[in-house]
Amino acid sequence: MIIRATILGLLFLSVAACSNSQDLLNRGVALVVNDKTTAVSPAGQFPPRFAALVADTSVPAMIMTVERRSQSGRLLREAKVNGIETWVSSDLTAVMLENGMLQGTRGLGSELFAAELSEPMALILSGKTGYSSRLHSNLKGDNRIVTRTFNCLVEASGTEAVTLEIGTIPTRIMTEDCKSLDQAFRNTYWVGRKSGTIVQARQWAGDEIGYIKTQSATREMRVAPESEVGVVISE
Repeated sequence: MIIRATILGLLFLSVAACSNSQDLLNRGVALVVNDKTTAVSPAGQFPPRFAALVADTSVPAMIMTVERRSQSGRLLREAKVNGIETWVSSDLTAVMLENGMLQGTRGLGSELFAAELSEPMALILSGKTGYSSRLHSNLKGDNRIVTRTFNCLVEASGTEAVTLEIGTIPTRIMTEDCKSLDQAFRNTYWVGRKSGTIVQARQWAGDEIGYIKTQSATREMRVAPESEVGVVISE
């Protein structure tokens, strides 16, 4: 975890950025400063922050897979503030989602610090094709924040009945092809045709993390073996 003092110090970095980028950084700083840190618990025991979510059976779950690392775990939703949901695992690794779209990561490495997604989100949720832009701020290993603007093409790419733990969901597939001066990626979203919500997604989090896949899931869980402490593995 990045310590509170380090994050606050980032506010004083001299960075040439537009007002939208600054708003993005401020939101990311707020998310991290408000984040609670907890000492690692013994194998088979949850830290209090996660244990409280396990005890509340009304809390929804999802499965997250970090493809490059072949890691898969079940996360529980901890909070929803201003439309942004925070989902945490048993080792307090966290992702932030807005309407199923990736807003940030914590505890995965070179973090996606924050993202501005309003333009592609409007197209993806409505099933429309069009051009949009998004902003990413990534926190690098030397505690620098690098902000990039991506130009994206959002397209409807057919339909698919997706089989998830919560059932088989008829979806429309939306793709988002994005490019900056030095990076490119393609996100894919499966949007429920009845609910209009993203039930599965494959999204790029940055060069180091790569693609993250998220899927709506049930609450059934099992504790990972000691060699995988901190990851709650899905059945």
